[in-house]
Amino acid sequence: MALLEALKSAQRPPLRALTRSPRIEEVALVAAAFLATLHAEWRIIRHGLVFQDDAKIHEFWMRKFQDPALFQDPLTREFLHTSGYQPPGFKALYWLASHVIDPVAFGELLPLFLQPLSVWLVYRIVRAHTEWRPAAWIAAALFLVPWDVLRFSGGHARAFTQPILLLTVFFLLKRRDVLAALIPPLGMLFYPPAGLTALGILVLASLALDRTRFVDARRLAWGAASSVAVAVAGVVPMLTGASQELISADEARKYPDFGPGGRAHFFTSSTLDYLKNNYSGFALEASGSILAVSALLLLILGYRNALLLRWEVWCMPIAGLGLFAVAQAVLFHLYLPHRYTYPLLPFFCIVIGVAARPTFEAVAARSRLAVLAAPALALISLGVALTLFPLGPQRSLSGLAQWLRDAALVLVVGCAVGALVAVAAWRWARTPWRAPRTAGAAAALVATGVLVGGVGHAGKWSSHPSVCGQAALYSYLRTLPKDVIVAGDPEEVECIPLAARRPVVISVKLYQPWNPEYFEIIRDRMSRTVRAYYGPSVDALVDLRTRYGADYLVVRTRVRERPWRHMAPYSGELRELLRTVQVPAALRLPGECQTWKRGQLEVYDLACVAGTRAQ
Repeated sequence: MALLEALKSAQRPPLRALTRSPRIEEVALVAAAFLATLHAEWRIIRHGLVFQDDAKIHEFWMRKFQDPALFQDPLTREFLHTSGYQPPGFKALYWLASHVIDPVAFGELLPLFLQPLSVWLVYRIVRAHTEWRPAAWIAAALFLVPWDVLRFSGGHARAFTQPILLLTVFFLLKRRDVLAALIPPLGMLFYPPAGLTALGILVLASLALDRTRFVDARRLAWGAASSVAVAVAGVVPMLTGASQELISADEARKYPDFGPGGRAHFFTSSTLDYLKNNYSGFALEASGSILAVSALLLLILGYRNALLLRWEVWCMPIAGLGLFAVAQAVLFHLYLPHRYTYPLLPFFCIVIGVAARPTFEAVAARSRLAVLAAPALALISLGVALTLFPLGPQRSLSGLAQWLRDAALVLVVGCAVGALVAVAAWRWARTPWRAPRTAGAAAALVATGVLVGGVGHAGKWSSHPSVCGQAALYSYLRTLPKDVIVAGDPEEVECIPLAARRPVVISVKLYQPWNPEYFEIIRDRMSRTVRAYYGPSVDALVDLRTRYGADYLVVRTRVRERPWRHMAPYSGELRELLRTVQVPAALRLPGECQTWKRGQLEVYDLACVAGTRAQ
């Protein structure tokens, strides 16, 4: 309670801290963020067969906006009706874009807008806390480079999360409560977990800003109005006829699909693994762990740093973690708990940006050697994050040493850039070098320069695309009628809907078991496809045509050597078939039914195969 009272009493920074920075500075920031994002997404944008992996789920079907003859197959219809992956605002945006651009290409370009916008918002939020201009640049740079945990790539619905959350906080800081109240219901239309989190931030921000009142009545009123609007927005998908049912936790625990070896590997064997999981926990990875440890270290070293953050910013982690706990308690009614941890990343960046200089100023007041200690402190943060931090990668000491050797160049460059900026700022301000304020600022710049380099190296400086490498196959399939359905190894065919624009019987990527109705459909398809393709019976392959309308079968002549990872129970079925079946049926099809061949890939007409079996 004492901390809360202190936070409330620190809500109104000096008026000068809220003034706008020079326009040219903000333009330079946005331009730099745009160019960095373009670099990270360049392979996806430039190459026609390189995609963000989840485009195989979220966007392949949107090409029917431009060509209604595409994807009229039963599986795609069921996926769109039951899977819950298409928030109405997100779908409407892509439908509008499809009038001028290919929807998949639009999704690839969308990060070039959403990420610079979010970087600018982080910058402006930090500027609302401090007049020291490098602080905002530090936070913005740290938010820009952790590519392995950012969710912008591909332009999927979750890419709207950070703009939704940061806009809410930004408007609250500017006392634009009406605009802040509009964000949660709009967020529900683009990404419901972000809309709910934004509403939580808005409601928490209505707590009183001084000791004379318990709540800010005006904000509370707008929060209540926003809550009603959020409820209405939550009903919109139901009006479109889309199923909103999700599997219950008790039901999910019965299936190996949700265990450690399953496609939706949600439930794991230990609490720590569960919390680190991409579906159930925090999934901070290396770069997020560095940010988390660095922010926590600054809060521990200078406990008063917590008072430097305005209450609206504190509402981000409180709302996110609160909803994370609720989502865990009501699995899976609020979708996946991990979706509510997204506010932590910008919060860590804001903490580092705001608290770095005051922390090192306090150190410099005791010793002028703070500048020399700054890189060491940054390296300590890196080491703790990569080895000891429970939610991090927990590398061995030898693994850490190898990581530091690989990152040495970027760490040195980051340190040098920080030192150069510090010297330039000192020459510009003409302040005594030995003054604690000057030494603290220099130390903060050097330490955060090392951190930016470390976070960037951990994030690999770019997104991690999926390459669909069978261009000749996709070109051939696109010559076939638009209503044909393709069967094959579920992993082998997962690029076909996206790259060849033809539906498939089932693929690993389309195996999304969260909706019970859709789950039943895909379980049957996956099991029969695995047994037919790798089993001994040609009749089972013909049955794929009878049951699911499969017209063509894609075959790789080299037999798979090992089963898939994270595809229980089908991994076990496949392992048994690979052990017991000498020559799978897919490799014993009549030659006269082959319609295409290139290297190890072949395509067979299943109608022809069925005809030869009937003779």
